Amino acid sequence: MDEQPSRTKRQAAIADLISRGLVTSQSQLRQMLAKEGVYITQPTLSKDLADIGAIRVRGPQGGLVYSLASTQSTAGVSLDKVVADLLISVTSAQNLVIVHTPSGAAQYFALGLDKAGWSEVLGTVAGDDTVLVIAPTSAQADNIVEALRSLTHK
Repeated sequence: MDEQPSRTKRQAAIADLISRGLVTSQSQLRQMLAKEGVYITQPTLSKDLADIGAIRVRGPQGGLVYSLASTQSTAGVSLDKVVADLLISVTSAQNLVIVHTPSGAAQYFALGLDKAGWSEVLGTVAGDDTVLVIAPTSAQADNIVEALRSLTHK
């Protein structure tokens, strides 16, 4: 990767790596990020871990591992920032909204949308680069699409 990712994309990559496996140290996490082309200093990594709500918990083998707290929020990052940085495309199909993000960012995007508390959003399902947003009606799905597009500032 020639250009370093934005803070939001970097934090999404960190959250994705933590959610995929047993990350035992910041050093290990920095190496994992470097393999994905994301180079980060230790102080920046520490701040990013705090921002995304990563905590160290006792892992299955008894050692400490990083985990995303169940009360995790997109602390310090507003939904409009998440949408502006991560939304590639958004469309609706009946009462469903399909959101495309960069690879590894879907869970972070879905979390931001869930935490926003929009009444039109019944729930989200996130894959690697796609978020499925469920709305009660097709009209509300269309409202979600428009609201997300308005947050891109484009």
